[in-house]
Amino acid sequence: MAIAFPRTITDARVFIKQYVAVLCFAFLAFVCLIAALKFTAASFDYYQVRNILASWQEQGNEQTVGEYQLAKTAIESAIDSQPSHALYQDLLGQVYEWGALAGYEDKEQALSAAKAHYLKATQLRPLWPVTWASLAMIKWRQQEFDDEMLTYLQHANALGPKKPEVHLLYVQLGMALYASNHPMLLSIRETFYQRISLGLRDSKSRAKVLALIKQYQADKRVCRWLRNEPLSVQRMIPHCPSRKDLAKYLR
Repeated sequence: MAIAFPRTITDARVFIKQYVAVLCFAFLAFVCLIAALKFTAASFDYYQVRNILASWQEQGNEQTVGEYQLAKTAIESAIDSQPSHALYQDLLGQVYEWGALAGYEDKEQALSAAKAHYLKATQLRPLWPVTWASLAMIKWRQQEFDDEMLTYLQHANALGPKKPEVHLLYVQLGMALYASNHPMLLSIRETFYQRISLGLRDSKSRAKVLALIKQYQADKRVCRWLRNEPLSVQRMIPHCPSRKDLAKYLR
């Protein structure tokens, strides 16, 4: 097909404008294509890591170091593409926490890295309670029972009144603090009791709460702590006495 070249100055100006418009459109389309490819690749990395983490959380530390490195590389790649994505930062925090617990990384360094990524996630998405709960768990793993830990717990509690992950954090921590007679229990005791009740009512956390009660052989204590809760909640606890028997026990 022959190209019609401009014959006059006016035609030349029109030709140049059309040519520039086509180039701009082509460049914009190319940029959009690159962005779409990066987004697709990052999404693929995210789901790949999420599946590996879910498997680890279900099976404990049975995942291999190769799978750990694969997950770490994938989520770091996703963050390189979208560094301001809060979920990716949170997921990398989970990966580092996994590395610390499984012995694939230096424990203290990995926990510090996990904390840094969780904090980055809270900056990007401050209203997500599970990330605050994860930060409190990191402080527990670091054995740092201080005001910073209480702040993380308070954020998780305030932002996630119905979150099963927050129920479980409080029940796990409260049971451990009670068993070790730790003074921090006094700071969270009321919320700890509330979260036991909420965790039992929530079908997503009930089995794990009951498992923790069994692990700590705390059925009688929990019955006593929840004596003002509805009978429907108390009856979920094995060997929980009736209110009449409980009243005798408390005398």
